[in-house]
Amino acid sequence: MTASADPQRRSPPPPDVDAEQEVDFGRYWRLIAARWWVPVGLLVGGLVIGYLVSIGTRSDTYKATAQVYLGQPLAPGTATPLTTAPTALALVSHLVTSEATIRRVAAKAGLKVSRLRDHVETKPIVGITLGKIGTPAPLLDITVEGSPPAKIAVAANEMARLVVEQVSAITNTKIATFKANLAFTNTRLASVVKRLDVATRQLDQLLNVPGPTGSEKLISSLNLNNLLTYLESRQASLERNRIDIPQLIAQADYIEKGRILSPALAVRTAGPSSRTGAAIGGLIGLIVGIFAALLWEPVAARLNARNNKT
Repeated sequence: MTASADPQRRSPPPPDVDAEQEVDFGRYWRLIAARWWVPVGLLVGGLVIGYLVSIGTRSDTYKATAQVYLGQPLAPGTATPLTTAPTALALVSHLVTSEATIRRVAAKAGLKVSRLRDHVETKPIVGITLGKIGTPAPLLDITVEGSPPAKIAVAANEMARLVVEQVSAITNTKIATFKANLAFTNTRLASVVKRLDVATRQLDQLLNVPGPTGSEKLISSLNLNNLLTYLESRQASLERNRIDIPQLIAQADYIEKGRILSPALAVRTAGPSSRTGAAIGGLIGLIVGIFAALLWEPVAARLNARNNKT
């Protein structure tokens, strides 16, 4: 009987992959352990180089951010908004980054136009509207990046001022109208109070001082009473206006009108920290050192073979 027909013969067992991997990993570990000073030395060198690079590359660029409330103008005599927050944000973003605004602000801050152009950023501040988180609110960050810090801050604040001036034009007109109406109301109220005082004294004189009698006195009394009733009604109406108008002015000033919530201050932009730079450098050095330790023997063998041939 041939060996191929032997029923007792079995196929060889499959190779133990895990055992081979254990042997390979053990060999790698021995190679690294034999040249331990290579990864350790490169680790230390990477730490030092990363630390020095992080110190040498610290940024001298500054950012100045002004926070602006765009306001919410309402139609006269109603609570209907004239513009929506997204519309206002889009208009203001185009205004801030326009060439005319860039040149005007650059002249105001004493900066070159080239140092301001493409270094201005607008970012809406999201809020909670109608129960939805992340809905754009009439709030805007205006950020200018560059140097020197003092001029950068001036540029950001000037842009914020121009934005407030632009979005508050109709509200300023409304406030001016309210104030004129309040001044007129105070003038008319003073006149009514004066006439009311005169009419009251006339009626007292008619009733208490001997004078006309009979029908003449009755007619004069009725006329003065009618006048007093009209003047008192007019006084009450004017006093209500004098109470309501300041509330309308406050609403227009604090809700409808735009304003700068937080003026810009220049802050140095965050560069890579020393710890982060040292950690990255050390990690790179360690990886390079491990590969160098693993490739040390093959590379040395090749170099020796070349030297022997020559």
